[in-house]
Order: sequence, then C-alpha cells, then structure tokens
Amino acid sequence: MQKHLDDQSQADLDEVVTRSGLVAHRLTDDMSWGVGDIRPQPDRASPEDQRELVHAVMEHLKPVTQGEAAYCTCTDGRLPIRLVSGERPPVREQLVGADIVSAFYVAEALGKRFYADATAPAAVRVLDVAHFLHENGWLPSTHMNCGAASGFLEIVQNSIRFSRSPKYRTRLRMLLPEGVYDPELQEDIIADIQERLDGGAYKDLTADTFVSAVRQVSGDHAIVEIKDDGRGVNGHVEEMVMRILVDGKALSTVDLAKATHGRQVFGVNDLRMARLARLFARGNDQDYRTARIALEDFASAGHGTLAKNLPTYVITNS
Repeated sequence: MQKHLDDQSQADLDEVVTRSGLVAHRLTDDMSWGVGDIRPQPDRASPEDQRELVHAVMEHLKPVTQGEAAYCTCTDGRLPIRLVSGERPPVREQLVGADIVSAFYVAEALGKRFYADATAPAAVRVLDVAHFLHENGWLPSTHMNCGAASGFLEIVQNSIRFSRSPKYRTRLRMLLPEGVYDPELQEDIIADIQERLDGGAYKDLTADTFVSAVRQVSGDHAIVEIKDDGRGVNGHVEEMVMRILVDGKALSTVDLAKATHGRQVFGVNDLRMARLARLFARGNDQDYRTARIALEDFASAGHGTLAKNLPTYVITNS
C-alpha cells in the first residue's frame, strides 16, 4: 500500500497530516478542471478546519466485517439512513456509484473482451455485470437516487471532456499505481467509449436499471437509502475527496457526521478498485491496466462532474 504512494513524485504531494497510526498526503491537484456545483465552503476553508476534518476521517476509518466485505457503497458523503431491507447501514468500502456502476464502466471500456454481446441493450449489459460480480464472490450494491447511476451518461461525456486537460491526465497518473497509467491506453478507452456513445449505447440507461440489477442479484440488503437534508446540492456538502489505501477499513460516514456536526467527504477505497480491476482482467495484464485506468477515470470524472476545486487526500498506514 505504501509503495503506491512512495513511488509518486514529491511534486505530486503537498501537505502531510498524521493521526491514529495513519498518514494523509494531499495531492497537488486541486480539481480546478471540475465542473460540478459542489464547491469548498468558505466558512470551513481554513487550514485548521481542513486539518480537523482530515483527522476526523482518520479516526473514523472502521473495520469492514467479513459479512459486509462483499458489499460496497457509494462515494456519497451524505448520511445513510437505512438499508432497504430495514437494517441499520453497516460500514462498507466505497466506490463511485458503488461497485455496480464503477464495474459497468469497466465492462464498457473492455467491450467485446468482456461481453458475450457488447451490443445488447443497456439493461442486459448491466445485469451481465451484476451476475459476473456475484459469480466471483461480490454482491453488487447501490443506493437509492444515486447520482453516479442517474448521471452515468454525463460522467461518461465529462470523462471525454476532462481527458483533454493536462491537469486531469496528471491526476490519473498521480492516483494510479506505478506503471499502470498509459496515455495511449487512456486514449483507446476514450475512443471506445465515444464510439459507444455515438452508437446510442446508453439511450435506455437509467438509475432504475442499476437498482433493478442489484435487487435481482443481491437483494435489498445491498441497497441503501441516503438522506437529503436540504443542505448544499441535494444534501451534498462534501469538502474533500479521501482516497483510502488502508486494507480492511472504510469510512463510517455515520460516525463522521456525528463527530463533526454533519461534515461530509467523498470516500474511495483504492484497494477495492485494484481488486475489481484484477477480477475483470482474468489474468490478462493488458486488461488489468485497461480496467484499472477505467476505474480511476470513472472515479475522478465522477467527482469532477459533481464538484470543483476540492482538495484530495491519500490515506495510508504510517
């Protein structure tokens, strides 16, 4: 885990914060290329306020139980209320759009190398991805009213737009493990996605498509209800992006909200991204790199679609 960070140039890293046996490095990238309405909050923008929030995140990384490790939740920093099945929301690792939406983007990037029929309707392809995850020990998950699910088309369009920015491409390189990022491979991914866009591959895709697939494969225990408390952008007041490289732990957004009077961050478990990429690669090195780049592209493009100018911290064991 630490090697991922040690291999980065010091020019890529800025402030360092330590707490609870962990270290958080802030990336120099400031997401100035983003287009979303979620922005830094002036009343909490001081270095002291930001450091306090980073400390709180570190203190509320909690172990993911064995029973919940197969499930995932969204990067969303809003407060989870309950599972659709009625239970209290547990601590789960986070990906943009949870695993079902992030995995779907990987499948789209791989195209014929993954699908038996890459031209099947979107609902069939999403269900193919859900079954693939389930067959390999993952329980595809989502939450109601997921912005990454309903905004999948917008994120895809923005990933193409963002890829033209040198700052965005540098961000991908900074956040990917050494030797994975390849600008030519990223161009191939973007070209393939553009071709699918032009062919109308997402014309029938909706947020309900993802919920339906998750409910059919994993059941209601995999679906979370999220609270919109009227603040910010539909309840979003995230102040930063937290990239977590700590094995077996994830951010408890419930505990974080209680400890900070409702402050929010976008969380991502990078090691889950790596496992997901290996799953899709099925032993093929080129497919692993494609899958890993696609996952990073979707994570960064998803955050840039929602937000702009947020700081990003990478948390590892000290």
